[in-house]
Amino acid sequence: MTSEIALVPGAGRLEYWDPRPGLRRPIPLWTYTPAGFGPESPIVLVMHGMKRNADEYRDNWAEAAEAEGCLVVAPEFSKAAYPESRDYNYGNVFKDDERLLPRDEWLFPVLDRIFLHVKARAGSRREQYALFGHSAGGQLVHRLVTLAFSPLIEIAISANAGSYTMPVMDVRYPFGLGGTSYTTEQERALVTRPLVILLGDSDNDPNHHSLPRDEAAMRQGPHRFGRGQAYFEAGRQLALKHEVPFAWRLEIAPGVAHSNAGLARQAARIASRR
Repeated sequence: MTSEIALVPGAGRLEYWDPRPGLRRPIPLWTYTPAGFGPESPIVLVMHGMKRNADEYRDNWAEAAEAEGCLVVAPEFSKAAYPESRDYNYGNVFKDDERLLPRDEWLFPVLDRIFLHVKARAGSRREQYALFGHSAGGQLVHRLVTLAFSPLIEIAISANAGSYTMPVMDVRYPFGLGGTSYTTEQERALVTRPLVILLGDSDNDPNHHSLPRDEAAMRQGPHRFGRGQAYFEAGRQLALKHEVPFAWRLEIAPGVAHSNAGLARQAARIASRR
C-alpha cells in the first residue's frame, strides 16, 4: 500500500508500506531525482546503516546522483518498526535466531517491490536496479545476494559491512550459513553474481563503537577493512573449489573511513556502470 505523492526533481519523499504479512509498517522512501533524469536513467536503492538515517544517506548521495544521472531511493527501516538487527541487517531470516522463517516473511524481496513501485512512479523503462548498502546496509545487501538474489538486481554493492555471512555451513547464520540448508548449487551460483565489496581503507579501527563483537564476527577479522577482504577471499576460494567463474569485485576507496558520504561518488559510478 502506498501514498499518492509524486516524484519531484531534487529531494523528495514517497510513503510505502511493508507488503509482508503481519503488522502494517511504514517504509518512507527518501528520493533524489537528478535534473537530467529520463526513462533510461539508472535507479539506485541506497540502504542505510544502524542509525536508520535514510534521509541523510539520500542527502549524502545528492551530488553523486547529479553527476551520474541516477535516481536515488533510500528506504527507511525505522527502529520503531524494525527494532532488532535480525529485522534489518540479517533480513528477518530467523525468528529469535533459532527458527527459519518462511521466505515470504524475509525482508529481502521487499526491495524488489520498492523498485517496481518507484519505477512506475518515475515513468522509468529500466528493467533492473543497482543496490547499495553501507555498514548495516552492507550487511543486508550481501546477505540478500547470498540467500535471495533477484534478476531485477543489475549490480549489488556491499560497503564497509561490520560482519558477513561467510559461505560455510559450520557457523550458524548470520555469520555463516548454518541452519539454512544451503546447497552446493547455491554456493556455485553465489560466486557468479554481480557483487562488489567496496571498502574504505581507513575503516580499520578495531575499537570502533559500532563494530560487531560477536565471537563469530571477531573471527572474521579485527576491523571492517579486514573483514571485507576476508569475505572476498572466501568467495574467491569458493569459486576455485567449484571451478566456476568468480564474478565478485573488490573496490578500495583510499583514505575513506566508516563513511557513506565518503563512498557515495565511487559507489554511484559503480552503480551506473561507469
